[in-house]
Amino acid sequence: MENRASEEGTSSVKLTFRQKAFLDKVLDLYHEMRAPLRYSLVADRLGVSKSTAYDMLRLLERKGLVTAEYALPKETSGPGRSNVVFFPTAQATEVFSQLTEGISGEEEWEEVKVRMLNGLRQGKASEYNNLLRDLLAMIPEARSPLVCCAEITTALLVSLKEAKYNLVPDSPVGILLSTSSSKLGMGMLTGLAAGFMLADKVGRRFFPRFEQYVERYARSLDQLRPETLEILHNYTHELMGILATREG
Repeated sequence: MENRASEEGTSSVKLTFRQKAFLDKVLDLYHEMRAPLRYSLVADRLGVSKSTAYDMLRLLERKGLVTAEYALPKETSGPGRSNVVFFPTAQATEVFSQLTEGISGEEEWEEVKVRMLNGLRQGKASEYNNLLRDLLAMIPEARSPLVCCAEITTALLVSLKEAKYNLVPDSPVGILLSTSSSKLGMGMLTGLAAGFMLADKVGRRFFPRFEQYVERYARSLDQLRPETLEILHNYTHELMGILATREG
């Protein structure tokens, strides 16, 4: 019920063309800066007035797509005037995903798939720590439910590999993957992987913000069409094959 309510809230967000374009630019800028955004910076980078940037950010805040907070300038160590900064919410990424899904989804997926699988094939198992850190940094940038599910699944399974879990076909995770593709099966697979990961000290260390990612995975999985679910299932097969053959 909670997931359904969240999905209905996401789908009810209505944006004009101008608001969609502004949100797109804010998301890109946030991913570039990796920090909350001052409205003056948004105005400068988007080529609009400060008042326009501020008003638009406040409008997106009312729609639940942006959060505002007050922070002291970095150079200020004591009491001083705080500045308002903005950052996109998780809902903003989901909304924009729904708005753009299907426009360039196939090209995006192939690019992401090649990046992740090649990184795992070319990297040494002893370097998975670095690969995982890079992957976790990329997850918030996911533009489609498929990419989101694939990146979180990859992070979970690589975390298990780092924890020295044996990802072979007759392991519990491998057995679940051997069944036909279904949302229930993929949900159980990642749930089992997450359970193993949380039970291990190494796994917990390598996969921070666990609840946030799992909740996002569940919402994204529910949005997948049957043909897209099959793509995710096949990708996970390929991913497991790579991890199972890598020496720890």
